Amino acid sequence: MPRRGLTSEWSIELDGSFKSRTVDGSLQMVSPGPPIRTIWIDVWGPPAHRSPEEVLEELLQDVNPAPERRFREAGTDPEELRYASWYAETYGEREHWALYAHTVRAGSYVQVALLTDSPTDLDWALTTWRSLRFTPST
Repeated sequence: MPRRGLTSEWSIELDGSFKSRTVDGSLQMVSPGPPIRTIWIDVWGPPAHRSPEEVLEELLQDVNPAPERRFREAGTDPEELRYASWYAETYGEREHWALYAHTVRAGSYVQVALLTDSPTDLDWALTTWRSLRFTPST
């Protein structure tokens, strides 16, 4: 699967069906489907003196308190923490499924919303989220 750069340090694996654009400062990627899949990505730079644990705990104060599934795991290296929640939500009159996810490192984190029309797309959403990679600039 091709890897796409998000910043000079962050990248993600996505197939060629995804078209991207910037909307209000956030990166939006859409695959027309079926199923229709939309990814929203923001990369943030919290103060370097805050640990990944502190940043993640602050982020968790604003997540859905009762998702269908939760995922809290180590990242690709010991300096990375990951958390995601999966649940159905209604936007207008249309229901979709969403994996809201955070990947946190010292000095940088990625906030991702992976939205799909299909409740069976959890594996796609998790695989896509877990494909996020941080490569330090040299």
